[in-house]
Amino acid sequence: MNKTLLLLAALGSPWLLPRAAAQALPTAQAHNPVVFADVPDMSMIRVGKTYYMSSTTMHLSPGVPLMKSTDLVSWHLVSYAYDTLTSTDAMTLTHGKSTYGRGSWASSLRYHQGTYYVSTFAQTSGKTHVYSTKNIEKGPWKAVSFRPSLHDHSLFFDDDGRVYMVYGSGKIQLAELTADVAGLKPGTTPRVIIENASAPAGPNINLPAEGSQLFKVNGKYYLFNIAWPRDGMRTVIVH
Repeated sequence: MNKTLLLLAALGSPWLLPRAAAQALPTAQAHNPVVFADVPDMSMIRVGKTYYMSSTTMHLSPGVPLMKSTDLVSWHLVSYAYDTLTSTDAMTLTHGKSTYGRGSWASSLRYHQGTYYVSTFAQTSGKTHVYSTKNIEKGPWKAVSFRPSLHDHSLFFDDDGRVYMVYGSGKIQLAELTADVAGLKPGTTPRVIIENASAPAGPNINLPAEGSQLFKVNGKYYLFNIAWPRDGMRTVIVH
């Protein structure tokens, strides 16, 4: 994320503007942490001149917070993807059950043909959940869910109209979805696309490569993951 901020800062540099405009241009400076709060597993998109970001809330409700920014520095909470993930005993804390530490993790935020999509997976429900809306700030949201629960997935709309989720930990797999993103496409089988995605981070891995984020730029696919070597630092891996 720091590299992204530096790149955007360079592109928006007042050195590229006339002197009068540069003098009048307000400067937004980023400092770590950019958001002084717990914002893990973020997924980010840009629609027009506005950036949106989703994050993980685990067992908390409402879930999957959605934040908005115009400069990648100042972020404001605008909505949540859902009010209640599911109505199981674990989620409602009834009959002696709880879901602390579980709930929904690692959402994927996407915008496709006028619709915003937020997808996530949950150990609590054992399902993959997809929420969609035309208005990310005001809703309403449409919710669908299906099995299985695709771990740390990335929702991806390809140029040919096909829809996929890339998911997994260490071994990264690709599953094709129905066009309406309501479930796995009948007659298809998920396939392994990277047998050992952690390999670039070394042989001694504590946290296998996960947290997939898949993008396509100028006809080329880029898959981002994170891994954590033992006695090392969290490592971003790009295939």
